[in-house]
Amino acid sequence: MKIQDAKVRIVLNSKAQPTLEVIFRGAGWRVEASSPSGTSAGSHEAQAWPRAKTVDEAVRKSAEILVRDVFPEIVGKDLEPAEVDELLEKIDGTERFERIGGNAALAVSIAAVKGFAWENELEYFEAVAEAYGFEPRPVKPLENFIGGGAHGGATDIQEFLMALNAEDMRENILVLSWAYRELKEMLKERDPRFEGTLTLESAYVTYLSTDGILETLGIMRDILHDAGYEAALGIDAAANEMWDGEKYVWRKEGVERTTEEQAALMETLAERYELAYMEDPFHEDAFDEFKALQSKVRTVITGDDLFVTNAKRIERGKGIKGALIKLNQAGSVSRTVEAVKAARRQEMVVTVSHRSGETDDPFLSHFAVGVGADYAKIGAAGIRIVKLNELLRISELL
Repeated sequence: MKIQDAKVRIVLNSKAQPTLEVIFRGAGWRVEASSPSGTSAGSHEAQAWPRAKTVDEAVRKSAEILVRDVFPEIVGKDLEPAEVDELLEKIDGTERFERIGGNAALAVSIAAVKGFAWENELEYFEAVAEAYGFEPRPVKPLENFIGGGAHGGATDIQEFLMALNAEDMRENILVLSWAYRELKEMLKERDPRFEGTLTLESAYVTYLSTDGILETLGIMRDILHDAGYEAALGIDAAANEMWDGEKYVWRKEGVERTTEEQAALMETLAERYELAYMEDPFHEDAFDEFKALQSKVRTVITGDDLFVTNAKRIERGKGIKGALIKLNQAGSVSRTVEAVKAARRQEMVVTVSHRSGETDDPFLSHFAVGVGADYAKIGAAGIRIVKLNELLRISELL
């Protein structure tokens, strides 16, 4: 792949925050790639931007570094995507992309994969598989239906999730979209204060309790079952946001829980509501607590802030059934691929995830299919449909 020209521009994500879009041009092709950002971020993940007084200043600083230090090392050279990532690592020189910024590095990395796809006449998901040694396959969308925690809403649990187990990717997406729309009517009936407000990820905001929310989703699961579909429920507790160093503070409920009480509650929720998926029930360094809970429940306990898409941390997670994969936690496609492969070596369920501050770049969908992930945690509405619609298009090509 030979890049003839490289540019960068500042664009906005779904939180109206600035981010970077990288443009590469080659012989007869032109690609664009942008990077998302998160709201609740683990301390071990790649640093989003160089340190600065404001995010606007930090993004401008990243753009300047790309133009001055990165692009001259890429333009005019014949490079594979992995070689572009190696250059990013060398130029940055830190473990967490603290100089370039993980979001800026990721935009360059994704653009390289897209350029590789064009030069080899491949779809983007085929290029991911070809460049990094995977077999593409359909993924099951895992959609955020009701939100809370740092994303908004009246519950301390950050996300209430639903997936379908139909083999057809297109059918999964379309049936879940029906369920999302019907859920709005159910919430109107069950929550007198419900107004249809949405979180940053277009999940519904409700004033129902945690149990009330899970009971409502359980009814939806039963409705889908009666229609011939097997639905799965899940939660993202985002417990790192609750942890104060000694205990878990449920601020919206006004409750403080010890580690033992947190574990008992998570086990109760998993069993009472037959949860198929539970993300981050404990804080970001609680490897022992994750493993202990996993040994007691059938639920796929999944690490997000625990693993931060880091192969070394995932290797420490033996006995935990699930790993969340976020491209910008790693800072490059190559680092993300290393994390996916580490998770597969541990026989983990792999869930590729969006961030709260998303862009209109559909690459996430291609990456999830390209690495053969089990789930794509994307959301159900708003800007999330960019990724869902791309999965619908990909489903015609598989």
